Amino acid sequence: MCDISCNWKLDGVAQGLIEAGASAKTKVGPGLHLVVATTVDGLDQDQRSAKLETKEPTLVSIALRPVREARIKIEEDARKEMELQQREALRREQEQAARELELREQRDKEQAAQEAVTQQAETLYKDRHYIDAIPLLEKSCTAGNSDTCEKLGSVYEEGKGIPKNYSRALALYSRACDTGNADGCNSFGAMYDIGRGVAKDDTRAAELYSKACDGGSAEGCNDLGTMYLAGRGVGDHKGVADCESACIYSKDYPTALKLFSKACDAGSVDGCFYLGSMYSEAYGVTEDESMAITLFTRACDVGSARGCYVSGIYYRTGNYVQKDLPKAKQFLSKGCSLGSQLACDAAKKMR
Repeated sequence: MCDISCNWKLDGVAQGLIEAGASAKTKVGPGLHLVVATTVDGLDQDQRSAKLETKEPTLVSIALRPVREARIKIEEDARKEMELQQREALRREQEQAARELELREQRDKEQAAQEAVTQQAETLYKDRHYIDAIPLLEKSCTAGNSDTCEKLGSVYEEGKGIPKNYSRALALYSRACDTGNADGCNSFGAMYDIGRGVAKDDTRAAELYSKACDGGSAEGCNDLGTMYLAGRGVGDHKGVADCESACIYSKDYPTALKLFSKACDAGSVDGCFYLGSMYSEAYGVTEDESMAITLFTRACDVGSARGCYVSGIYYRTGNYVQKDLPKAKQFLSKGCSLGSQLACDAAKKMR
């Protein structure tokens, strides 16, 4: 007998359908028998064992309703638990999103404030208000801005509004260089090149110039070119066993030429001048005065006082170029305004 409609089996053999509250009969012999009842939808099942000792009729009742109710309760509890977990997961996600948004807004706010400090510092530096710029440069540099570290280094190296401090300049150039500032590497190299605040070291200077050039510094390429041009700290050394104390290096004009060309193309003030000098003096290249003049005037255009002076002399004398005194005076006047005393003296003679 089943309390709800069921399909039933006796000792594993299907016996058919029993309607709710009804019963079914079958003949069996004495012994232990297993009755299994399954709801019509197949979701619930129960079983009973019946031991028959006589041939008298025996009624086996199977209650599937409690089984179904228990299953439904378990499923409902599981559903509620899942919903609870989903709500908790959603709450955690929302809290995490809120925290991330807060952190992002805080970072954006700090970044905006830092950018404002950096911009103000660079404006003051550009306008040569160094005393006012220093604390802002310090703050920006400490926050990780390599450009302001390099600028602050120049303030201490050149004593812009404050006493010179080479040790501080070295530390700032080093920091700028280490954080990817190519001009910082070049300035750092220059300190070793001239022995300012540190023992003169051509090899170390060349290494830093090379790093600056590779990082995109036009002046770094130019300064490295001067090392190859002069045979200092680069290439193969010769004639000295202990290179730590002193080295004699071979000059490398072809490499110098490539570096000056790279520097000139990148806008280096001195790069174009040195490149013009190599064509004029036939260093590692066939002498070409026309090319030299073109490069000297190009150097003048980007602010080279020497380039302006030499260009003025060419046009004043008419060597390798058509003589043009007005143009010569124009070049010499510009060279004088850029700080060349030779250009100033030559311009005076033309008055």
